[in-house]
Amino acid sequence: MKTILLTGATGYLGSRLGKRFLEEGYELIAVCHKHQSDFDKKYNSKVHKVYLSDVSLKDVFSQYRIDGIVHTATLYGRKNEDVADIIATNVIFPAELMSLACKYEVEFFINTDTILNKYINAYSLTKSHVTDWMKMFADEIKMIDIKLDHFYGPDDRNVKFVALMLEKLRNNEPEIELTEGTQTRDFIYIDDVVEAYITILQHLDKFSKGNVAVFEVGTNQKTSIRYLVTKLKELTASSSQLKFGAIPYRKNEVLDYDVNTTALRLLGWKPKVSIDDGLKLICYK
Repeated sequence: MKTILLTGATGYLGSRLGKRFLEEGYELIAVCHKHQSDFDKKYNSKVHKVYLSDVSLKDVFSQYRIDGIVHTATLYGRKNEDVADIIATNVIFPAELMSLACKYEVEFFINTDTILNKYINAYSLTKSHVTDWMKMFADEIKMIDIKLDHFYGPDDRNVKFVALMLEKLRNNEPEIELTEGTQTRDFIYIDDVVEAYITILQHLDKFSKGNVAVFEVGTNQKTSIRYLVTKLKELTASSSQLKFGAIPYRKNEVLDYDVNTTALRLLGWKPKVSIDDGLKLICYK
């Protein structure tokens, strides 16, 4: 069975992917930038855990035989991190990964991307730069880019919109300031996202070097921000007052866009959790 190097292994998406990879029989090298107190709670002793605070990436590649890389590590910039730190995490780190992958003849590199307009913020801009590096190395390694819309699920961190709204509503904050909320997004449940990665891994033989295979992941069901937050308020029976229109839209905000899941569906994947069912799952867990 293949050995996968997983970055962002203790993150929300990464930890769920890691557990699923183990269930599928993959050998797992779980990589984190620094020591995580909850690492052992998320993984068993069979996992090769690597802290980049202790060793360099070069040491990792020279020590282990790696068949493929699944890159989920990212810095959203929602805690006012310096732009230099966002660039280091979102551009320099994956570029170094790809360079070493080519040197050590790794078969594939799967990147976790965003479907957001690249000019929304520093996060989306830096994520767009990674695809340029993928094109540069595509002749030497199978490159797969997974573009995610807004994914959510139980126990997510409040740096993400759905989890933040759920926390505020559960705490019955007196007022929650929002935009008009007319912009639509394709919110997708975490289990469906994990299945998308598994589906792609199961069809690696269909990919070839020389280009970047791009997959957009969504439900093809558009949901407005207003509907989502209002539904969460209803499900939590919160006393919070929703102040729609209290804050302006972001510069370059995209009010509506389509997620094209055709390529992924042709591999046999399809989402199973609707937005209403997903919100119930996170509210009633």
